[in-house]
Amino acid sequence: MTSSSNPDLWSGLSGFGSSESATPDMRAALLKVNAEMFVAAPARDRESIETFEALMLGSLPRADAATLLALARILAPCADAPPPVLDYLVQHCPEARSFVLQHATHLPETVNRRQLATPAGRLRLAARSDLDPATVRRLLLLGEEAVAETLAANQAVAPETGSFKLLVQRARCRPALARILLRRDDLPTGDEALLYLAADTERRAAIREHVAAMLARRRITLSCVLTEGDVAELLAVSRRGDAERLEALLSALLGFPISTEWRVLELGRHRLLALALKALGLDRRDATRIFLCLHPALSYPLSAIRELVREVRDVPGPVALALVEAILGVRVLSREHQA
Repeated sequence: MTSSSNPDLWSGLSGFGSSESATPDMRAALLKVNAEMFVAAPARDRESIETFEALMLGSLPRADAATLLALARILAPCADAPPPVLDYLVQHCPEARSFVLQHATHLPETVNRRQLATPAGRLRLAARSDLDPATVRRLLLLGEEAVAETLAANQAVAPETGSFKLLVQRARCRPALARILLRRDDLPTGDEALLYLAADTERRAAIREHVAAMLARRRITLSCVLTEGDVAELLAVSRRGDAERLEALLSALLGFPISTEWRVLELGRHRLLALALKALGLDRRDATRIFLCLHPALSYPLSAIRELVREVRDVPGPVALALVEAILGVRVLSREHQA
């Protein structure tokens, strides 16, 4: 909304629009001209907007569908278009409703409510560039995957908002949602790290670089030395295929809560095991033995174990630890070693 406008700018609409001597074509022409003048005005203050709103609402009941559609096309893209006027157009002309939903800078509250009531409406809302935080929260309440994925791609949902954080948390268990978030160029490093397992090769490399730079700024050091007994126990439980005991050992050795949910054998999470072993300082030979013994899915096909071994080889220990903590939602060693 701008200021210093003439509140009498559209006063000619009153009287003439309701005059019995005015033909329907004359009324339609006057409505459209005044709408165009409103949109073209160099300044619109609150008083002039309210005046325009009152005059339009007094004349719209006598307008036909073609005129309502024409008015929707003129007014919808205008940021100062009075919501009650847009609401009238939406309620009384299906074609105008469709145009307003697609092009209005801000949807009237009544229109917003109607959109929230249906799956198709919620999907349309989720794609809009003018979403307010309250609407985003209401869209997320129903847990619809398609809506969440649309919101994840919408730059109107900013990373610093609570709703965005909720999307990131949901993406922990939804790879498709995670991949959409990872395509954003404004994703914070912490969120990138959390979604590391869903990233492709190129994105993982970029995430590791970002995490390494973050650790360098925070001057974090890491020293994790396993005893021969620790290594022997890790190898022994792997030979038994005891994933539950292995995960308990990982938690104990890294100082994570006993309740930490690793789920390293779930599809899509095998790389987490490689990161954990690297964070502990295990060498490639012993890590490979664990991959070969723990479960056949880790070593077949051959490309699968190559990927895991490459992770142990290429990821620095501190970066591996930071990634493990982000993925699991715990912070222990990295916090303790801040300088």
